[in-house]
Amino acid sequence: MHRCLRLEEILQEIFKNADYRSLTVLARTCRSFYEPTLNVIYSELSELKPLIERLPHDLWSTNSGELVIRGPLRPQDWEVFASYSRRVRTLRLRWFASDAKLYRALLSPPDPSFLLPNLRTFTWHCLSTRSAGLDDMFAFMRLLFSHNLAEAQLIVSECALAAFSDFGCTSLRKLVIQSHNAISASVTEDVIRKLPALRSLTCGDSDVSVATLHHLAQFPLLSRLTISLGDDIAYALTLPKFPFSKLRYLTLNTKSIGPCLSMLKATNWNIRCFHHRMDAGYDPAGRKVFLELLPQQLSHESLKCISLRTIAPHQDDDPITNPFPLKPLFSFKNLFNLELSGTVLPGLDNDELQKLAIAWPQLRVLILLQKAGLYRVPQVDLTGLVLLLEHCPDLYQLTLSVNAIIDTKAPPAPPIRSINNKLITSINFSNSPITKTAEVAAFLSAIVPNLRETLSWTEEVIYPVEKVQKYRKRWDDVAELVRVFVEVRKQEREACMHALRSEVVRK
Repeated sequence: MHRCLRLEEILQEIFKNADYRSLTVLARTCRSFYEPTLNVIYSELSELKPLIERLPHDLWSTNSGELVIRGPLRPQDWEVFASYSRRVRTLRLRWFASDAKLYRALLSPPDPSFLLPNLRTFTWHCLSTRSAGLDDMFAFMRLLFSHNLAEAQLIVSECALAAFSDFGCTSLRKLVIQSHNAISASVTEDVIRKLPALRSLTCGDSDVSVATLHHLAQFPLLSRLTISLGDDIAYALTLPKFPFSKLRYLTLNTKSIGPCLSMLKATNWNIRCFHHRMDAGYDPAGRKVFLELLPQQLSHESLKCISLRTIAPHQDDDPITNPFPLKPLFSFKNLFNLELSGTVLPGLDNDELQKLAIAWPQLRVLILLQKAGLYRVPQVDLTGLVLLLEHCPDLYQLTLSVNAIIDTKAPPAPPIRSINNKLITSINFSNSPITKTAEVAAFLSAIVPNLRETLSWTEEVIYPVEKVQKYRKRWDDVAELVRVFVEVRKQEREACMHALRSEVVRK
């Protein structure tokens, strides 16, 4: 055997790509493979059953698919359990009342280190408010989390979250809190304030309080934050001195624009990415204030990504909007990613799209997506697409409505200059009308030769259904035809080069 295969680190990287059956075969192949394969097999579990099944058969049985523990674990049984549990690094648990006896049987280890001592990532799904046996699960988890847990995802009820706050997971670096029902701000605060080592927090389902914001503002390592703000956030929000000093990624979910404005005004933000999600659409006045505030409060040099999403356009918005509502954002010269989704989009034509591209030459992702409301025919056409790719050569993800209706017998010719983006493999053309698929495909094959997929008309804008289906089918045809045209062009170039070489040889 090659000496490289005697290194456990290399073996584990190889075995990570094998399926379960292959791993069991490898474990029986030679002694060098045994430990690495077991580490991979037990590194990620979705339940405790695989560990219990390694115990002697007189301790457990399966009744109608349900695992039953027959008695307490003996010292030698704990040794067997620990030999496998030490390999677990990721665990996902879902609360079932039938598992209460299982948790009860695991409550008396000789030492807490016998219970998954190397567990680092944990997902807990428990939406029960109160159930018989739930306290046994809480007690088990309290033992489980006496180690250095690094990441936790909680899909829980308020009752379960309140219990989690007492588990002592002070080493957590990443926490995600989700719930199908609202959780009181006080319970959320009680959990968060005990986790000063957090580097990433996602708590987007329930509103956080001002007190929680004060705790988070002083966390020394917090770099990613996703939170929901209620309408009770004061207009003049105050934060401690030098708040969020390490924060680089900020996502705010709000029901209206006011809380977002308050949060932005509270300090100057040195962040890389700013995301705002709002239930309703931006009202015209609020949108203007918001867009003008962003360059005042966010770092012009650091900001790389802006994402603004709303559920639906505001009822007071006009079908035709101001063509330059984005002009205040031109201050962010280093922007890599711009996403406007659901909100009223700028009424861009070719010239205005070109100005946008010139302002942000480093753009890699551009998403302008109308999700609902009255349909507006796009003013950008295929020529505008060329202008965009000319000034944003690094673009690799694009969502944009274009007017691809060709009324004349002479379709727009592909550019003479070498505008050739090979990074883009898929384009979401959003709500784009189209005719003459062959001409459109020929045009696109010249500027995005690696295009393999087109999406279109996936959102619920107000437009006749029969036209939507017709346009969607045409864009599907375009994606297939682009591949054909690219291959034909490749063959033409090869034939031309062969002819030139033959001519040189004859001379």
